[in-house]
Amino acid sequence: MARQYYQRGNLVEAEELDDVVAVRMDEDTHAAGLREAEAELGTSARSEIREAGVDDETTEAFARARWVFVKPNPQIREAFATGGEVSGAEATGKVIRRPSGRIGIATDVLSVQLQPNLSEEEAERELDAAGLEILNRLTFADNLYEVRTRTAQDALAASVELHDNARFVFAEPSFVEHVPPRFTPADPRFDEQWQWHNTGANGGTPGADVHIEPAWDRTLGRGARVAVIDNGFDTRHEDLVDGVGPLSGFYSDGVVGTTFTQQTVGMPDSDHGTFCAGMAGARQGNGKGGVGAAPESELMLVACLGDQVGTQTTLARAVAYAADPSTESRDSDPGDGADVLVSSLGPNGAEWDLTRSLELALEFAATRGRQGKGLPIFWAASNGRNVDILLDEVVSHPDVIAVVRSDNRDLENNAARGPEVELIAPGVDVLSTTSGGGYGKSTGTSFAAPCAAGCAALALSANPDLTRDELREIMHKSADHIGGPGVVYDANGHNDDYGFGRVNAAKAVALADGSL
Repeated sequence: MARQYYQRGNLVEAEELDDVVAVRMDEDTHAAGLREAEAELGTSARSEIREAGVDDETTEAFARARWVFVKPNPQIREAFATGGEVSGAEATGKVIRRPSGRIGIATDVLSVQLQPNLSEEEAERELDAAGLEILNRLTFADNLYEVRTRTAQDALAASVELHDNARFVFAEPSFVEHVPPRFTPADPRFDEQWQWHNTGANGGTPGADVHIEPAWDRTLGRGARVAVIDNGFDTRHEDLVDGVGPLSGFYSDGVVGTTFTQQTVGMPDSDHGTFCAGMAGARQGNGKGGVGAAPESELMLVACLGDQVGTQTTLARAVAYAADPSTESRDSDPGDGADVLVSSLGPNGAEWDLTRSLELALEFAATRGRQGKGLPIFWAASNGRNVDILLDEVVSHPDVIAVVRSDNRDLENNAARGPEVELIAPGVDVLSTTSGGGYGKSTGTSFAAPCAAGCAALALSANPDLTRDELREIMHKSADHIGGPGVVYDANGHNDDYGFGRVNAAKAVALADGSL
């Protein structure tokens, strides 16, 4: 069935999968088994989902998040049609295939912004008049809300109905989608961190690293706060625990919506997030494991989309919180936000649409973060040979520094390419922290991004007065042009595969403190 909705001002044509619905089971029903739950709701729609182009990884991720796809029986179909309750269900939705081919679950939740000249009281009155129930007030932009429609068929219908309402700036569905980490699994152990000092072992090229040891002679990152946004973290890991700061926290989904908790107790764990955190800021001098790029920086670990499934609205809240903790915790000082933000979440080899809510959060962080100096935002570009980076609207956003991965021979390694690639950093067989207190190696742009972000934190530690734009320019100018004689950089020093070059921490710190 053809459906329409608005996103960032554009009318989007999409497809609702016929006779397939999505149901998020409550914890008790989920514990009894998904097969049993499917049988109560109708028959499994796994084959229909597969025919729609959804891979098993995505289906399994939704299952972990307690979502099942079914062809409903008559009673469930009637409940969907009338808005009635579904026994054992926490939420329900339609399965939408978007122009990119990626599916999303459309529930009754959407994000809206009203005209900024309206007072809060007037805005809330307009929301009520439009049949919208407030779930969250999003404070990183004027009159921005996460809401539930009480009157429209679903969030897509509400988006279309509200588009012509002059009181609304936008109304977009909050699709529940699969947002996986950007990594490629590898062997479980690696005995050296070539990314910091490449001796040429294991077929590598001597010096094909980020030249970080001279930078460490000047600074280890003390005074810099690095926010890492991921699905979860092992916050008690022996090589991380001493660096985890009090502003760390996590988002969790519940019946009443998504809530934020500012603490590490109860935070979800993720091997991917733990690996990223270790690349940025694993401790040094403790006789344990390896070391991160900025081993004396403070780690602000922010966990969201814990099952790799959720909405961009939650991701937007995490970005805004990293820039200004008072957006979630009124008792927090707005000036206590991060100095550098890095995230490695996003689909591989696929288009990723950017919602207006996440765009507003990126703009908020980039301009309002660090008390107006601007928050540098590093993000892992997609893995996959010759993936067009412009198809990923999140990583291609002007306020995002897109990072791809290099190997131990200073060559790019199967990552996105295009004009928005800014930096390349080691991300192949790199060693870092893993959940459960261990260490291992892995491969992915996911790990190149926190490597680059940690090096940027060293530069900010050397000169905290740098603005976001000044730091960005330093990271560009200090990068080494790698790739061999056949790789050509343009007049601006850019190459579509290598960006402005491979990160060089020593040069970045020297440019930051004025010694170069």
